[in-house]
This record gives sequence, structure tokens and C-alpha cells, in this order.
Amino acid sequence: MLARSRQGSAMAMAALQLAACRPAEPARNIASDSASSPASEAPSAAGAGPNVVTVTTKDYTFDAPASIPAGLTTFQLVNNGPSLHHVQLVKLEEGKTADDFMAALKTGGHPPRWASMAGGPNPREVGSTAATTLMLEPGNYAMICFIPAPDGMPHVMKGMVRPLNVTGPSRSGGEEPAADVVMRLVDFDFLLSRPLKAGRQMLRVENDGDQPHEVAIVRLKPGKKPVDFAEWGLRPTDPAPGTVFGGVSAIMPGTHAFVSLDLPPGEYALLCFIPEMKDGKPHFEHGMAKQVEIS
Repeated sequence: MLARSRQGSAMAMAALQLAACRPAEPARNIASDSASSPASEAPSAAGAGPNVVTVTTKDYTFDAPASIPAGLTTFQLVNNGPSLHHVQLVKLEEGKTADDFMAALKTGGHPPRWASMAGGPNPREVGSTAATTLMLEPGNYAMICFIPAPDGMPHVMKGMVRPLNVTGPSRSGGEEPAADVVMRLVDFDFLLSRPLKAGRQMLRVENDGDQPHEVAIVRLKPGKKPVDFAEWGLRPTDPAPGTVFGGVSAIMPGTHAFVSLDLPPGEYALLCFIPEMKDGKPHFEHGMAKQVEIS
């Protein structure tokens, strides 16, 4: 959930412009491999499914493996709070590092072409777990939280960044999850193959737009609208007008990811907070804020 304060708009634009500067890469099925990192990473049987990597967050750190194998990977985000956190993976090209990315982010100006948004789990509530599955190519990545603190400063600027090395080559043999519902992200809407329902389901999220997009899934409190949560997300100082149920952080055009959901009935908001490349306004202000009833 790339919610930013208005005062952080320049930083937000730099981060998202660098993603939009890269050409889209076609999504493809990449299978899993057994994980080989520390205890925070739970390996799966060879060929049986994705690698499983647990990322534990708190203000303002990630506890995660330093290195994982390439391929289909499920990131389990465990939020120990006290704030909301997400995982935004940024793939770094040409030998660049997380330190290089942070230096570019701080300088502003024309963004580098050597980074692209690679997805990750959007937040669940404190004490909950969010699961998102995606394909990772080998290379260097930065693991970042862009969600703002109550003072409006994105968590990344408070030190919430961690390098991640994805070792190759990409593996084959596993299968992507079977999707119950397909969500297409377009400029600027969420298009569903069928309605989301209460209970457990697997959501496939495809970016069919011309720029990076995300989806944050929020159960609204009675009487609240998507714009109420969207505006709160820009500076989360008051009681939240909804409860977050995960989603997918920013992915590039032509790519996809999977979200494991378990939803109670209610009114929900689907939101994209990413800044529009032309005017800097978050995508929800361009109409990428949808209310759906789940029963």
C-alpha cells in the first residue's frame, strides 16, 4: 500500500517514476524450489509448490532472510506493529544495491532506469499475516515499506529497507496456485472475472495497465466509503475507517501475483495509492477506488 503524505509526494513520484521508466516484462509461470535460508524461511517440497518466505515487520525493520532462491515464492508478512507495514520489493539491475536505490530516492530529480517494482504483500492488521505469491527472477532486490508514519514520513525514510539477494537460475517444475477470481488492474479500475466472496479464496492479480499498479483490500466500517480510507492512508493519525485484508504492492505492467484471502462479509474498498506519472495524484483520485459488497 503505497500511501504517502502530500509532503512526501516528491519522494513518491521518484520511486514510482523509476518503475514506469522500465519496459514491461511479460509474466510467465516459474515453478518453485526448496528454500535454503534461515528459520524464517519455510522450505517446500521440490516441485510441490512455491518457496515460502516469512517476513516479520515492526517499526521500522524487516526480519527476513538475506538470500532466497529464484522462482515462485510466497511471502508471508507477519506484522508485529505497532504500525501497518507492507513489503514492496524493488528489483535492482546492473549491479546496483539497496544503498544505491536509497541514494537515488533521496536526491529526487530524474529517476534511475535500473529499478522496477516487483510486488509483495500489502498490509494486514497488526498481529495478522498476509500471504502473496509471485515469481522472482535472480538478482539484487530492495525490500521497502513506503507506508507513512503519523508524521507523514514514509517508513523507508525511517530506515525500513533491507537488501535481498535472489539466487538463480530460475527454477522450473512447480505450479502456480489455481485462481478462484482474476482481478485485472487497468488505468484506472479493478476488473473482476467474478465477484469476490466471503471465506477463503485465491485471487490472481494481473497488471494490464500502462504503469505500475497495486491493490489494497480494505473492509470498510459502517457508513464509510473508499475515499475515507484512501485519505486516511495518506496520513494515518486518526482511527482507521476500515480494516486492511492484504493485497499486492506495486507490480509492473504485464506481470501478475496471487493473494490468499479469507474475507468476512461486508462492504470493501479496492484501492490503488500509486501516484499518477503525469500529475502526481494517487491513482484513487483518478477513479481507482472501488466499493464492492462481499457476502
